Amino acid sequence: MADETLENEPEYQAEAAKPSGRGAFRLVKAVAFVSVVVVVELVVASMITPSAQETAKLAHELAAASAGKAADDREEHAEDHAHGDTHDLREVELGTYNVTRFNPTTNTTLAIDFELFGTVLADDATDFEHHFENSKARIREQVTMTLHGADSASLSDAGLGLIKRQILEKTNRALGEPLVKEVLFSKFNFVER
Repeated sequence: MADETLENEPEYQAEAAKPSGRGAFRLVKAVAFVSVVVVVELVVASMITPSAQETAKLAHELAAASAGKAADDREEHAEDHAHGDTHDLREVELGTYNVTRFNPTTNTTLAIDFELFGTVLADDATDFEHHFENSKARIREQVTMTLHGADSASLSDAGLGLIKRQILEKTNRALGEPLVKEVLFSKFNFVER
């Protein structure tokens, strides 16, 4: 019997040493299938993700809708801009800000200094002044809170696009109407110590 086991053992080892072609092929098929699914998901996601311009346009439409403006008014404004008809815009001062923020995790202090301006339509200037006087403290708080929540990457962005959009949205919400069309920074400076 010992002779039989010894005789069969080399055959068993030879079979075990043969590479399993089916197992490797199954693995390659599985990896290929997963890769195709991931590529398809990426293509679909890139097709349905809105661009920055589309997001900004949607934000303006939502602000106008929340103020009770009709869709016809928005279309008229879009047509006016498409035909080159520009409205007279006026700059208004929204305040001078000195914001200091301490980050306990990095033990650093961030000092942000700037002057904030907005643009309003000339026709809306008197409405803006009235609403601004009534909500000056809320606007100041919203701007300060926006900067307290901003990260260093947003603050070091050359155009300050994200911060401008956030301040624009919060300012118009505090005013109760979308009167401010754009916010502008003057003398923007931030230092991390």
